[in-house]
Amino acid sequence: MADSGSRDPQSAPIRRRNSPRGIFAPEIVDLLVPPLKVGGWAGTAGVLAGVGGSIFKEGNPVIWGAVSGFQWFTLGTSFWFTRSLTIRAWGGEERVTPSDRTKASAIAGTVAGAVGGLIRGPSNILPAIVCWTAFGAGGQMIVNRMAMREPKIKDENDSWFRSKWSPLKKLTDAEYIDFMEEKILRVDADIALVDDRIAELRVVEKAQEQTSQDTPSS
Repeated sequence: MADSGSRDPQSAPIRRRNSPRGIFAPEIVDLLVPPLKVGGWAGTAGVLAGVGGSIFKEGNPVIWGAVSGFQWFTLGTSFWFTRSLTIRAWGGEERVTPSDRTKASAIAGTVAGAVGGLIRGPSNILPAIVCWTAFGAGGQMIVNRMAMREPKIKDENDSWFRSKWSPLKKLTDAEYIDFMEEKILRVDADIALVDDRIAELRVVEKAQEQTSQDTPSS
């Protein structure tokens, strides 16, 4: 009879394979969730813009906000989804060059412009494609240039505390040590003066006692 405590070594992989999973594969989640987040932020901005526009146009803020939010949500989602899909097809964020990112953003802008133009009407497709392609490529070029810029090393001497107009002064470690040593020397000098004064008073006191003892009583 086999020991009830023994386990089949192949049972663990089987249980792992049968463990519950999500509805979508992780690859699909990684591909869909970021564009939806970008679309959510864009849709929120669109709602605010639509409500603001309805105030100037004296329109219904609910309808304007809903329409504008839907348009911006679609633009943001389609743009980021196309860009992510293109970059993943070219090897991922770690392998693509700044030039590849610019191309991917231009392609994403083209798709987003086509989708946005289609929502607003067929006559708006071509202008929207041109506008969003330029927006995607130009924005990515600005981002690339900012990413390549070397971080500026902050010079402590340029601090506002170093200005002659500042009522405060920022000290370095060496200046602080020198400052404290100077303070200690001043305290030691004051203590020495106090000790000398005490010694003088004791001498005077002893002299007065000696004088009082030498003076005969009447």
